[in-house]
Amino acid sequence: MTDRDIDRLSESVFKQLRLEPSRAAEWRSERPTGAEISVVAAVAKAREVCRLKYLTGAAAVVYGIPFYC
Repeated sequence: MTDRDIDRLSESVFKQLRLEPSRAAEWRSERPTGAEISVVAAVAKAREVCRLKYLTGAAAVVYGIPFYC
C-alpha cells in the first residue's frame, strides 16, 4: 500500500463530497446545492483512482450509518 494511492483516494472522496478547502465558505454560509452522494458511494467511486485499486482501493472501509452530503 502506498501513501500516494491513499492520498489520491482521499482527495477523490473529498472532491465528490464537495469538502475542498476552496468551498469552505459555502459550507459555512449555507449548504451547497447539487446532487447528493453518500460517503459509501464516494469511497466506492474513489477506488478507481488508485493505481493498485484491488489492493489499496479495497483497503478503504466505511464504518457506521451511511449519510449524504
